[in-house]
Amino acid sequence: MQTHFTETQLQDPKLAEANKILRSCVHCGFCTATCPTYQVLGDELDSPRGRIYLIKEMLETGRPADARTVKHLDRCLSCLACTTTCPSGVDYMHLIDQARVYVEKTYKRPLSDRLLRWVLAKVIPHPIRFRLALFAAKLGRPFARMIPDARLRAMLAMAPATI
Repeated sequence: MQTHFTETQLQDPKLAEANKILRSCVHCGFCTATCPTYQVLGDELDSPRGRIYLIKEMLETGRPADARTVKHLDRCLSCLACTTTCPSGVDYMHLIDQARVYVEKTYKRPLSDRLLRWVLAKVIPHPIRFRLALFAAKLGRPFARMIPDARLRAMLAMAPATI
């Protein structure tokens, strides 16, 4: 992939690394066959190749991340299935990690997103808290239709009926 970073930008080691990774992509599209997000949604921007384009544009211009870019980057599961099929050896893991760091520095998420991410970070890594959350989900399941946030409704639906 052709990139257009300035010499000043390339003095930043992170951008220089991103440039190297971006240049290794040949747009073959093999990654799309193994990307679960792309397989489910069918949107090119939800494939590794599409995200690479979004990351390239965001980093080259130096602009803050926008909601559209964040949406597609957040949908990446980081399963890295794409890396096993890439004939060019694109280091997608490091590229998506750099992009996520950049997003966190330049994008202010809506309050509901920030609260949800904070709660998940405080609950998921801790087994006792996670069990309590599963128990709360079991109790909250009958009230799922009244919850306005579709993400929370989906989490309730995924929670096991018995714990």
